[in-house]
Parts: sequence; C-alpha cells; structure tokens
Amino acid sequence: MTVTPPKQFPISVVAPLRWLGIWVLALPLLLAGCVSTKSTYNRDQVSQRLKARSGYELGAARTASAPAPALPNLQDGLSEDETVTLALTRNPAFQADLSTLALAQADLQDAGLLANPVLSGVTAFGTSPVSLALSFASDLLWQRPGRVGAAQLETQRVAESLVSRGLLVSRDAQVSYTDITLAEERLRIAREGIVMRAEVARIVRARYRVGEASELETVAPSADSLRAVDDFYRARRDAQVARLRLLATLGLDSVNADSLRFTAAPASATTVPPLRTLLDSAYAARPDLWAARTGIEGIGKRLKWERSRVFSFVLSLNARLNDPKPVSLAPGAAIGLPIFNRNQGRISRVKAELEQASWQYLALRQTVNLDVREAYAQFEQATQSVALWENSYLPTLTDALRRSTNAFINGDFPYVQVAETTRQLLDAQQRAADARADQRRAVARLRYAVGGRF
Repeated sequence: MTVTPPKQFPISVVAPLRWLGIWVLALPLLLAGCVSTKSTYNRDQVSQRLKARSGYELGAARTASAPAPALPNLQDGLSEDETVTLALTRNPAFQADLSTLALAQADLQDAGLLANPVLSGVTAFGTSPVSLALSFASDLLWQRPGRVGAAQLETQRVAESLVSRGLLVSRDAQVSYTDITLAEERLRIAREGIVMRAEVARIVRARYRVGEASELETVAPSADSLRAVDDFYRARRDAQVARLRLLATLGLDSVNADSLRFTAAPASATTVPPLRTLLDSAYAARPDLWAARTGIEGIGKRLKWERSRVFSFVLSLNARLNDPKPVSLAPGAAIGLPIFNRNQGRISRVKAELEQASWQYLALRQTVNLDVREAYAQFEQATQSVALWENSYLPTLTDALRRSTNAFINGDFPYVQVAETTRQLLDAQQRAADARADQRRAVARLRYAVGGRF
C-alpha cells in the first residue's frame, strides 16, 4: 500500500497567506482608530460663547487648591460689571459646575479606548505542540464610531449647559447687586425720614415752650421720630444682610462688608425690542434649548450604538509551534449568536430616554416662553411705575410738604396734615426706588430669558 504524502505549498505561497491573515485581523483596529476623540467644546469655547452672549468671560482655569484670582480695586467701590466678573471667576458652585466639562471629556476619551487584546497559550505536553492565540473584540469595528459620536454630542450638550449656567450666574449677580443698591437707597430714605420728623418734632417743642402748643401735641411728633429711627435700624439691617449674601456668593467672606462701597447703578436706559422679537431670539439663541436639542441627538446616537451591540465578534490569531517546522499562523473567529440576549433591555431604555428628552424639550420651550413674557411684563410695569412716581407724584408731594411745613410753622396748618404729607412723600420715595430696582431686575431677567444681550 502506497501512502501519498500531503500536498506541500511552496514557501512563496504560504508566506503571503500568513501576512494576509494578519492584516485581516488588524483591519478592524485600524478602521476603529479612524474616529477622533478630540472635542472642540472645551473651557475656552465656553468662555468665548459666554462672552459673545453676555460680554463677560470665565477667567483662567484653576484648581480648588489654587489661590483665588486677584481682586479689583475696592477703594473706588464695586461696580455691577465687577460684581458679575467676580461671580463668574470666584463663585465656588459655578466652578464646580465647570468641572462637569472635564468629566464629559473624560467620558469621551473612555469611549474611544479599544479593548485590550487577550493572549492565551497552551504549553507543550507530551507530543502536543505549543499553541498561542491572540484574540480581540472586533465588534468595535462598527460600535466605536457610534459610541464616540454619542460622547461627542454629550460633551457639546454639557458645554451649552455651562453657557446657560454662566448666564444664570450673571443674572443672579446683577439681581443681587440691584438688591444691595435698593437696600442702600432705602437706608438713605430712612435717614432722611429721621431728619424730617426730627425737624417737625423740634418745631412742636419750640411752640410748646412759648405756649403756642399743649404738651399733648408734642407726643405724636416724638413718637413719629422714634418710629423713623426704628425704620432706619431695620433698613440698615436689610442692607447688611444683602451685602453679606452677595459677598458670600462672590467668595469675599474675608472682606469687611460694612466698609465695602458699591457704585450706584445708573438709571436704566436699555432699549428693549418688541416681545415677538425677544421670543424669536430666545428660541434661536438660548443655550439650554441648544443643549436640549443636542441631548436628543446624542440619545439617538446612543440608540444606534445599542442596536449595534446585538452582535459580538471576536477575531483571533492562532500560532502553533511545531518542532520540525517553523511557526504556523492561522486566523480564527468567535461569533456571539443573538438568540436569547439581543440587548432588548438597553435598547428599550434608550428609547424611553429619547421619549423623555423630547417631552423635556417641549416643556423647556414652554418655560422659555413664560420666562420671556414674565420678564417683559415686569419691565413694562416697572417702566410705567418709574415714570409715574418720578414725573408726577414725587414733585407734587415734595412741593406739598414744603408748603404744609411753612404753614405749620406759621400756625396755619395742623400737625396731622404735615405728618401725613411727610409719610406720603417718604412712601413715594421708597416706591420710586422699588420701581427703579424692579426695572433693573427685569432687564437682567429678560437678558437671561432671551439667552444674552439684546
């Protein structure tokens, strides 16, 4: 019986086949590595977007242990722009929010990482040769682009959310600054009230000494003077509390609140566009709406990625070390059959998240509409109140108090009328200050509602 030896391929044919198998196994890794994990949505991009929308910057990045940024010159007072800048650069809560961008970038880097190959081997035993296998999950060939794309969109969403957060911090700083200036205006009015009521009480006591008034008539003016002093103490307390709250927000706890001076805010001369224009601008430019739309797109990317995970595919490169022959290489593969687990749970979850994000986007549009309309209504009402008090009531009441005081000095007017006119004038001054503060608050809220300056 003649034994036919196995057919031997020439070396010129076997070597190219081996290298072809190696390149086929390496191709998934090469293709998967073509997706970039770099993102343009970094801190500088957020700072530029915030400056374009509000005119303020984030400042240089720093760690929690790093020294705080240098303070502006506080000797000449703290202006509103300086207050907003300090809030954006020193507020600890906002700095913590900015760290979420680094977290998103880390997730993006993690999404682009490839699974490490697994090297397994069996040592020689008896007459069996030594065998090695180098395996790696090649399903990244179609999964990695979707995973990285979803992480890219999440980074963009976080960046847009931080722009919105910066606008919110700016608005709150402007509102707090307005509260302080209003508290100081009320303190000034209360101090003026002490002077006015003390003068009336002095006149009554002088008339009592010359016998032109009874002792009973001196009781009411003295009580009004004491009430004016109590109003002053209350106004001073409110001003101190407002200062402490703002300084804590700005990270200026070590600064003496009573010694810090705030520059008086100028009268608002902002020209506000029509309501329809403001609504269109808010829908087109508000960062949180952009973040919501980007989030929906990112969830759609994640849905595609979860669907691609139904199939698992592992390629391997097998090597056998034979004694009489050199190393022989051969490719291999392991395919997961999606019979029981087709990733139904993760796919259903992402679908539910997509539905939830869609409804949240519609709810956010309604919130934006309400924010713009409320702020616009507040601005209109405050503007009308400012014009009413400053152009009509205050001049009239000031003249009425002057004439009634002169008549009271001459004995032609009762004290009750003077006291009532004084009360009305002080109340009108406070209402005018409240209206001016409401107008500045409305402008700050309107700017945030439309996504920046208009």
